[in-house]
Amino acid sequence: WVNGPNRQFEAAFRIIQSGEWGDYDGFYLMEGDSVPIKAHWLDVVLSEIEVNRPFAILGAQYDGDKWDNFYEKIPISLLHHTNGNAIYNTSHPLLERLVGQLEVEAPCPYNSIPYDYRMSQMWVEGTLGIVPKLAPKIMLNEEGENITLSNNTDMFNKWAEIWEEEDPFKYTPVIHNYAATNLIPRHLGPEYIIHGAKLYSPWDPTKTEVTLVVSEWFFDRSLHLIEHLDDKDHPFSEVVVMVPPAAAAHDDYDLMTEVPVRTQHRGAPDFMDLCEADIKTDWFMITNSYHHVARHVDLMFTPGTFKPVIPFTPATYAFCFKYPYCKETVSLAQRFNPGHDKVVQDMDMLYNTELRDAFCTEWKNQNGDEGEDMYKDHQRRLMFRKKIIGPPGPTGTSYYAWLVHEGKDGIYKLTDRSLYGARPPFVKIFAKEEKLDGMSEDELAKRIGMTLLDNSTDCNCMEFETETDCEDSGIGCIWRPLFESCHPPELIDGSAPICPTTEAPTSAPTVSMDGIFDETDSPTSSPVEPEPEKDPWYVSVFKSRESEKDRSNSFNEANGGSMQSPDDDEILGSEKASRARRAMLKKSKSFEAVDLQANERLSASPDNLHEEYL
Repeated sequence: WVNGPNRQFEAAFRIIQSGEWGDYDGFYLMEGDSVPIKAHWLDVVLSEIEVNRPFAILGAQYDGDKWDNFYEKIPISLLHHTNGNAIYNTSHPLLERLVGQLEVEAPCPYNSIPYDYRMSQMWVEGTLGIVPKLAPKIMLNEEGENITLSNNTDMFNKWAEIWEEEDPFKYTPVIHNYAATNLIPRHLGPEYIIHGAKLYSPWDPTKTEVTLVVSEWFFDRSLHLIEHLDDKDHPFSEVVVMVPPAAAAHDDYDLMTEVPVRTQHRGAPDFMDLCEADIKTDWFMITNSYHHVARHVDLMFTPGTFKPVIPFTPATYAFCFKYPYCKETVSLAQRFNPGHDKVVQDMDMLYNTELRDAFCTEWKNQNGDEGEDMYKDHQRRLMFRKKIIGPPGPTGTSYYAWLVHEGKDGIYKLTDRSLYGARPPFVKIFAKEEKLDGMSEDELAKRIGMTLLDNSTDCNCMEFETETDCEDSGIGCIWRPLFESCHPPELIDGSAPICPTTEAPTSAPTVSMDGIFDETDSPTSSPVEPEPEKDPWYVSVFKSRESEKDRSNSFNEANGGSMQSPDDDEILGSEKASRARRAMLKKSKSFEAVDLQANERLSASPDNLHEEYL
């Protein structure tokens, strides 16, 4: 698809350069999704041109934050590429050479790269010697044979020797490139023109009161969330802490926070907290005691209609079906809405209390008051698997599927997190504790005996919520002032990430582990390494329209038209895939359905959904 835009850019460059439309030395390429947001924007652009002369290209890098979850994996040439919405100096000899090379490469595989990114690749290859990697399929000709590309590194290096000191690629704060990032007004900075942003309205306390439900167990870890609540920018007017029947209730919450907090003792298993929480407000969100509230809970609403904007993950093989838990989550949701193809994380959903009550009534009628009938029709699968990896209770995905079935989903605006990203309203800070709490006594003893308890690390830039903590992290984290967030440093292509990989957390407790472990003094986390890919992940960055168009086909191909397959191993119809899946299940004994909790109910998270572009 990039062939058209590439040829269009080259033609525009040559026409301006020829003088056919007048005597000009450059042009501003302003795409249709570039929106001026301040008066006198064109005057400011002209003044920026004068201030920054000489340059070949003057524009903006990516200024959003949706890449932060995988920042270390992004190629240098993509991180530093100047977006196509820029000012181009047609008289600069370097730009003449770059455009000429684009024209030469039109028939070859490099034409699969957008012109702005490709020019950045040429410059990086010349300055750093990093030759870009193309997807294997692109490197095949019509006969299926590998294409050999010419080596241009020496030529690009000569260009760098001539113009590197001049700094030919310059950046201006007047233009901000957000590339399909969801924003609210607080995210805007000094820019006069924004490109690719989806601008929504922020939470309005006069229109919406929101309760926070916190699932707690036996170690009072929710106190960390409550004690820091007043330091956060959040919408919560009340907090309800769900505790086991035998747990003591606190009467000193008022000393910890100005937000009213009350305790509710469970009358049902912990995985029913979504349905059992006693909510007084019209809306609520849910988390658990292994998390705390993010520095900014950026609830978004559609302008005018004020519908909550909720991120979803496409229910495709790449994002969901390769993970048994996620696949089962969608399968259960399809009992309400056949063909359901969206995964909504429990902690992303802003639940409407009245609709929650109606959903839970229907859910219990279908699955039993405590979910005892959820898997009663899966006896054949149990003969092969012995257990089913899936949610033990209601989920945000099933809630939304029920809304669709009832024709009530119009109260929400859903946005695809694989295209527009999403900011988590809650941050996991007790990852190691969550893993230990979810183990049985036998598993715990084995784990201690193998001395693996220390195989974890506090190496997560996104946990640092202040500029000082971020910059003093000691692992190279970088503060992003516009979003008041911390992200990992950039790495030279192929370098090892700053954080060593450890095992992923398993599940939250359903039984008391009191007395086995002392309470921890400080939160910990455990980063997870995603599965390796055959093709460079960033190929999909430039295919958002194709992603939208092909999603339904991908969904049908992955499922054969239905999720209600009698054998859970029939996704790919491959004997080899089935053996591999069964082998994996034998190693996953801690993933009992009854052991999984609110934060694990959806493996469609950045850690578990193999998030490529979230």
